[in-house]
Amino acid sequence: MPVSPSSAVTQTPFRGLPLLILISGLSSGLFLAAWSLAWSIPMLPYIAGAYSTSLDHAVWSLTFYLLAWALGVVPATWAYQRFGEVRTYLFSLALLMLATLPDLLSDHFSLFLAGRLVQGFCAGLLTPLTRRMLIRYAPAHWQTSVADLTIINLVFPLLAGPSLAGWIAYTWDWRGAPLLTFPLGFFSLAAVALLLRDDPRERLRQPFDWVGLFLLALWSGIFQVVLNRGEDWNWWDSGLIRWLVAAGVGFLAAFLLWEREHPHPCLDLGLLKRRNFVLAIPALIFGWGLLLGGNSLFVSGLIGQAGYSAFWAGVVLLPMALAGVPLIAVIGPLSHRVNPLWLATLCFLLIAAYGFTTQINMDSSLESLLFCHFLEGAALGFYLVPLSLIMFSRLPAQRLPAAATLQNFVRILGGAYLSSIFSALWMRHGDYFRAHLAWQSPLEPLADLGRRLQGEGMTGQQAHALSIQHLLLQSAALSMQSMLSLWGWMALVVLALLWLSKGPYRRRPNRPGLVTIEEEIMESAGFAEKDADVDGRHERG
Repeated sequence: MPVSPSSAVTQTPFRGLPLLILISGLSSGLFLAAWSLAWSIPMLPYIAGAYSTSLDHAVWSLTFYLLAWALGVVPATWAYQRFGEVRTYLFSLALLMLATLPDLLSDHFSLFLAGRLVQGFCAGLLTPLTRRMLIRYAPAHWQTSVADLTIINLVFPLLAGPSLAGWIAYTWDWRGAPLLTFPLGFFSLAAVALLLRDDPRERLRQPFDWVGLFLLALWSGIFQVVLNRGEDWNWWDSGLIRWLVAAGVGFLAAFLLWEREHPHPCLDLGLLKRRNFVLAIPALIFGWGLLLGGNSLFVSGLIGQAGYSAFWAGVVLLPMALAGVPLIAVIGPLSHRVNPLWLATLCFLLIAAYGFTTQINMDSSLESLLFCHFLEGAALGFYLVPLSLIMFSRLPAQRLPAAATLQNFVRILGGAYLSSIFSALWMRHGDYFRAHLAWQSPLEPLADLGRRLQGEGMTGQQAHALSIQHLLLQSAALSMQSMLSLWGWMALVVLALLWLSKGPYRRRPNRPGLVTIEEEIMESAGFAEKDADVDGRHERG
């Protein structure tokens, strides 16, 4: 019998198999929100080939998805309060599946990008809603595990998904990766539609700041276009770039002024006055940008320059899942036994070690690349929960939902911007190193290589082409090596900023003990005050 949410506020009515089906169905929806992004990470060379475009244009499939995801997070709370949790979930997931059809059927790049925008917006609606529903319907003794499960469902596809997507592309076709959306999506739709019903009494007709959302979409979209097309239009030498930047700054200023005076702003910008929140933002953005933009470029380099197949390029990232997922599963309890600032420190020191020790050259072995990404995966295991606890610490409980919305928006949009910046730097560094190598040793080394190749039976034209290809490979390897060093230094900079924050834990009046990560998650979902018994079970002194 379908159950309305009102009967599940304090205790879930589900037991046994129906409970497992419901949790599996909701987890599948959250998994798909991340999978729709993850499958594109090793597919950038395939997308570029399928749509006859360049690799830096193929990165738009990643950045457009992230931009729309960030914007979709903003009205998510209003949407499920206005239309009901179940209806919003079913609509968002069905629309995400429908928007996946251009990935499978379209030969037009513009239609493909439009589908990615819609998919990203639906993922933005699904992410906070699915977490809320999972926590809401879980039994009291499962609350902690389900809170950790929501993080694993979000991060696991981003860590292990590239390997699966690469295997699909290698053994079948790259368009088979988005096809996986449909069986999981139909299962999730069926599970939620059969087991749950909305209670009309819970719907709230609250005002929403649509003007603010429109201004937000304008300036964030304009800046994303500037970052995407900067290399094509030659940056500041282009009058169009200068006009777009001026328009973006103008819309940003209008957005800030509007949000300052609006009684119900779409984003609570007052949180930016809090030291812990602001100082953790660079670390949050860098970690997300490295996870998505950095790894997508690394995989593209392996496929395009090192001759790896999509499968083996994805396998290089697989140790991230092997190291990161077990750590995410235990980081909740660990974060209130160990100062989260120390856990975040370990995260960015491991990222710095990854950046400074990874060597990309013609002699790099698969084993060395696997070990380096094991380090990166271990670092990302300490990434999201400690940073969230630092950002949300010392906040009143009533501000936690707004803080979670702003945190998600900043993290996802910052990751989109950083992915574009990394792509532009990688391309530009490649041009620089190629010109530098050609100038440093213009004739004799290449001529000697050409003579040796001709001695092996190649024609002069073939030997010359292979010599040029060797030069391109060397410049691409040097460019990726410079990006790795940049990531190492960036990790140290954001870590230094983190250490300027205050102690992450806070105490509550008339109650002993410290606030734990489970309580932070429960409060942001809106259930802590409704179930004092659950709150007490999760307290850690």
